[in-house]
Amino acid sequence: MSSLPSHTSPRFRFRLAAAYDWGDIAAVTQQAYGQYELEIMEDCRASFQRGMQSVLAAKDNPDMEWWVAETDHGISGAVLFCHPGATVPALDGSTVVLTQPEARLLSVSPQARGLGLGHRLMQICIQRARDIGSKSLVCRTMPEMDSANKLCQQMGFGKRTEAGARHGSMARLIDYVYPVTAEEAPTPAAPPA
Repeated sequence: MSSLPSHTSPRFRFRLAAAYDWGDIAAVTQQAYGQYELEIMEDCRASFQRGMQSVLAAKDNPDMEWWVAETDHGISGAVLFCHPGATVPALDGSTVVLTQPEARLLSVSPQARGLGLGHRLMQICIQRARDIGSKSLVCRTMPEMDSANKLCQQMGFGKRTEAGARHGSMARLIDYVYPVTAEEAPTPAAPPA
């Protein structure tokens, strides 16, 4: 994959992914989530991997949009924005039809961490939720995902469900909800006196 760009490299670009990006998105996502494999409890690991693989394979689903962060060196981050009505895999092996938009599988390659890519990708998801008229955006994490939990809290997501509130493999999930507000119109300039 790509290495960390130097300070003279072009700034990151954020765009909707294209079909040719799927391999890079899968690689970045697997790199980012690979660190959790040993920390996630055994009963959850297989279902987490199955769920991640099935969502990564959902490249032709109009209810899901992959957004990426890239430089000339390649893709260094990705997030999946899921529209309400999207059918997504749950950790218990079932499928769920979403009633609210969700940001899923936020991933930043280890070499690009600390550059604000995760924050910017989440801002895109918030804007997409606003664009479709939603009043909220959901993001789910696990206790081991320190960076994701901190990011959600720093960005103003409220914790809706604590880990342990559900049963089985779903018990590992923490639900965060962001209250999407309408964009404020720019204040008109005062007329000349």
